[in-house]
Amino acid sequence: MKKGKVKSILESMVWDPRNNPKNYRIVFVSRGNPNNLEEVLGDKIKVMSDRIMLEDGRVIPHHRIVAIWKNKMIIYLRKDMI
Repeated sequence: MKKGKVKSILESMVWDPRNNPKNYRIVFVSRGNPNNLEEVLGDKIKVMSDRIMLEDGRVIPHHRIVAIWKNKMIIYLRKDMI
């Protein structure tokens, strides 16, 4: 995926009225968790320019996002995760 793809998807999730953030799941690297991955729903984050902020205050840079799901369809999967 080209640079900026994650940002584009997340901004669309927030700003496009056809999208509902509750329908999105963001999977990111989270060391210490099973498989070193964690998942959060799109309505539980704040989208910033190059990172997301979780409700608990943790900040996750876009480069740690490995997958984004919309409903049951994967719309982003980091190349090195294939």
